[in-house]
Amino acid sequence: MTRLRLSGIFTSTIGSFPLEDSETNRKRCVEDLLAFGLDFPSYPQLRDMDAQFLNDLARHDSGVRLEKARYKLNGKKIEYNGPPIGLEPFFWTVRYLKEKRLANKVELKAPITGPFTLASYIETKNGMFPFNTATSDLNLVRQIAEVVSESCKAASKNASIISIDEPILSVLVGTKTAFVHHEEDIIEVYNSLKEACGEKIVGTHICGRISSKLAEILLRTDLDFLSHEFYDTPQNAKIYSPNKLLESEKMLSVGCLSTKNPRIESPEEILRLMRQFDEYKEALFFTPDCGFRKLLLNNSNTEKAYEISLCKIKNMVEASKKFKGSC
Repeated sequence: MTRLRLSGIFTSTIGSFPLEDSETNRKRCVEDLLAFGLDFPSYPQLRDMDAQFLNDLARHDSGVRLEKARYKLNGKKIEYNGPPIGLEPFFWTVRYLKEKRLANKVELKAPITGPFTLASYIETKNGMFPFNTATSDLNLVRQIAEVVSESCKAASKNASIISIDEPILSVLVGTKTAFVHHEEDIIEVYNSLKEACGEKIVGTHICGRISSKLAEILLRTDLDFLSHEFYDTPQNAKIYSPNKLLESEKMLSVGCLSTKNPRIESPEEILRLMRQFDEYKEALFFTPDCGFRKLLLNNSNTEKAYEISLCKIKNMVEASKKFKGSC
């Protein structure tokens, strides 16, 4: 019998927001997200999602160095013996919630940048992307995965949900082929991260166009949910059938508003997209398409971009309540 780890209709965020990283802005972001009544708010990612993890890797004697805003590998392998990478903002959020006596009331989501994506930023040789990066070497990807597993293990002590963010996979895995990696290699890496999280709900967020090949691979993993953008990439709505998701014991996480376009979608517009997923209502997350840092590409004013992101989330939560009410 198919058994979902979590069932129902929930709201969450992907992670990043267009604010400068400061304690004041972190507090502001946490308070704003809590005020909306999101089911699984993410800790506020106010740094670049890749640098957040790679800078920690480069600070220790891991073989990775930061040189003129680019990451490069010394030697042929990555060795790391330091503390879990990339989790300082998450640990800060946990402490803040404890201080506010909210730790037992908030179901916190922890976005963690995945090893394929981190590897794609580490240059190993001259040449064309991505063949010149660590993501073209499975051994290096596995070594990074071991490091990321420690972050997953540490985050799982306080997070209710963990999301492995792998935007590069929509680029690497085409309709027929999967870059230089075998399907089983990708599944193995995902499953190792899932195992590191223990009993927590674990999924992946991959934005961009999802190929049928990538969808097939993801359905074969041990992950609990699959998160994609559906507003700016409506073709993704056809990639999974409700039956296949149920058979593989996975929830669908639907990006239902743009995180690129500053235009604020109305609750009615968001609800129309949500209703495309009526057949999936046994197990759904609703989120923005991706993180909101992309709004800065269209609006250099961080305050304005942040206010836009809040309006979008507010309307999403309102639309979700109407969707639940119609089920």
